[in-house]
Amino acid sequence: MRLEGCPRPHRTGHLRPVTKLVRPNEAAEGEFRYYVRRYENESAGLGDRLWAEIQAAIALISDYPSIGEIVPRVRAQPTVRRVPLRHFPFLLVYRVYSDHIEVVALAHTSRKPRYWRGRST
Repeated sequence: MRLEGCPRPHRTGHLRPVTKLVRPNEAAEGEFRYYVRRYENESAGLGDRLWAEIQAAIALISDYPSIGEIVPRVRAQPTVRRVPLRHFPFLLVYRVYSDHIEVVALAHTSRKPRYWRGRST
């Protein structure tokens, strides 16, 4: 039995991608722009590095929708998940639907937790 959105084991034992379209909501897109500009203003090239990490996280969840940790204490359908960016203090918060993935927020790890709870498509 295989759950929808879960990666399938490949014959070699590796996970096989299950690619889904990723759609950031308007608020998440605004956060992308805000933080990329902010980091670029701090140091030339830093905004570009942040944008590259955001895109890498989006590619990861597109191929492996269930890879993110389920966000605790958030009762929402579909389940809310998050993946950390590698070199920046952010979590990409998302929901997996049958036909797409909605990015809900680019949440800073030191800011208000779960401020994004009311967001959806």
